[in-house]
Amino acid sequence: MPFGEPLDLPATGSAGSAVTVRALDVRLPDAQRWARPLQHVLRGVSFEVPRGQVTALVGTNGAGKTTLLRTLSGALAPDSGMIDVLGAPLGGAEDALPAGVGIVPDVPFQPDHWTADDMVLAQRRVEPAYDAHLAGRLLRRAGIAPGAQLRRLSAGQRTRLLLAVALGIRPDLLMLDEPFARLDPLARADVLDELREHHAGGEDRTILLSTHDLGEIDRFVDHVVLLHEGRVVLEGGAIDLVEEHLVATTGAPSREGCAEVLRGARRSGDQFEALVRAEDAVGLDQLTDLRRPTLQDILTFTLREVSR
Repeated sequence: MPFGEPLDLPATGSAGSAVTVRALDVRLPDAQRWARPLQHVLRGVSFEVPRGQVTALVGTNGAGKTTLLRTLSGALAPDSGMIDVLGAPLGGAEDALPAGVGIVPDVPFQPDHWTADDMVLAQRRVEPAYDAHLAGRLLRRAGIAPGAQLRRLSAGQRTRLLLAVALGIRPDLLMLDEPFARLDPLARADVLDELREHHAGGEDRTILLSTHDLGEIDRFVDHVVLLHEGRVVLEGGAIDLVEEHLVATTGAPSREGCAEVLRGARRSGDQFEALVRAEDAVGLDQLTDLRRPTLQDILTFTLREVSR
């Protein structure tokens, strides 16, 4: 879906989707001044998370990624809209997150005196088939002792602990909020390996993770949802988005209407670099250089275009 065009989604979740969101609105109080009017954080958000794929929820800080994931996990109630998670509706007063969902939040919601062992034992009480051996193996790999308290762990270690506990569920849907943000390069590689191993363990296993920079995980991602100021401005399969676009480097466009196909144009000296749909490239000047974009290129040019 290019450049903020509205999504045409069914009113209920489709069989090929682990998550379906339609026309979602969320308003929250100002964290600094509660007397202010509610902030409209998510505005008409619609997208799908394909079953069995890795979907990246991308956006700059403040785009609404954390609010969206908290709403999808049931921690926040939407003001309006439809949410379907693994075939179950979510958002109503009586709705509950279905079984088979693992959550790795941005910060732990457990008391900071809890230990790693406390968290594993608590999860075992609510998940009869919980794989404590898997969680223990991942904690040992991360160098986290069973008696380690949350308050004594670094931010990166807390992420590794939350991930290990969530993976012990062997979830059909794993949702993670900025899992790489607080990790050093070695820990980031370990976490990416753990996510790959989990995803490969079942053809219907689905991962939804938020990030502000795809970076080295772009080859791990199958599907992308780009948020900007609480709205979805780009959504689609990663391979399709790359194949449907080109990066054009050209001088100042000389043909009438040529500039209209250049998206997110950036000037460097006497040259312009911009994103263009492959089908529109035939309308560009003959001296234009074209190259295949990276997924990060597409996100960067799109954000530049919608920010104008």
